[in-house]
Amino acid sequence: MTDLQTVVLGILKFVDEVCRENGLTYYLAYGTLLGAVRHHGFIPWDDDIDLWMPREDYMKLLEILQNTQDERYALSTGDLKPNGDRPEVLQMRIVDKKVRIKRAYAVGEVIPYFPWVDIFALDEYPKKSFKKYISSFKRELFMFKVARSKTFLIKAKSFYGMMNRFLYFLYNKCGLLKHCLNEQKHLDKVYKAITRYSQNKEENDGVFCYAAVYLSRIEKCLFETEWFGKPVELEFEGLRCLCPRNTDSILKKVYGDYMQLPPEDQRRKTHDVELVVE
Repeated sequence: MTDLQTVVLGILKFVDEVCRENGLTYYLAYGTLLGAVRHHGFIPWDDDIDLWMPREDYMKLLEILQNTQDERYALSTGDLKPNGDRPEVLQMRIVDKKVRIKRAYAVGEVIPYFPWVDIFALDEYPKKSFKKYISSFKRELFMFKVARSKTFLIKAKSFYGMMNRFLYFLYNKCGLLKHCLNEQKHLDKVYKAITRYSQNKEENDGVFCYAAVYLSRIEKCLFETEWFGKPVELEFEGLRCLCPRNTDSILKKVYGDYMQLPPEDQRRKTHDVELVVE
């Protein structure tokens, strides 16, 4: 393994221990799940780890980590969290405080940060309400993105960077805009949109993952409830990790012929990250 893969694996071990100690369910997700099935560990050219958790367990873990004082591993909040990262109810990020990295964003900025593991909640919904569910999510997410873009400045000279600076300027000059672009209000609406069916478990036969905001096709974040259930264990770099019961159906939906290696020119890391050697 690379040095960064070793560090990130340490975060996964920490999360695994906390979940098992507290009876919480997690699942390896996306490329991490693919790596476990195809390589029994990391995809060789990647150093990213993603996890899924049922919403109920996700919120319990969030509360546990908010009250946990560990010398090395912590929830990415406060000083550990850069401007622009997602609120914890939408996306949880566990970081290694002992290691520093430089991360390059698509908008052209490079910021100091910490190695991390991302955790996404799985929210249940009835497939018969699919269009209504996704439409509501997209609408509320758009307003939330607009609202949060005025709270921090992006230096990049991209279209997104220019729009960000424009909204930032207007927000600080216009009292009405401050009311309309209330970030917490729109965050609450996004959270309500994705958890609106969480209490109707007997009717829910679909599962949605917030990682849809990063993927070109939202369908890759919509799964069958029955594909998850009681987790099974698969090897990941010598660690026995929890995985969905039907990994085959999930990986086929996300990657198609997932056992086939991609062409060499497509074997790239998910994130542009570099360890800082002190």
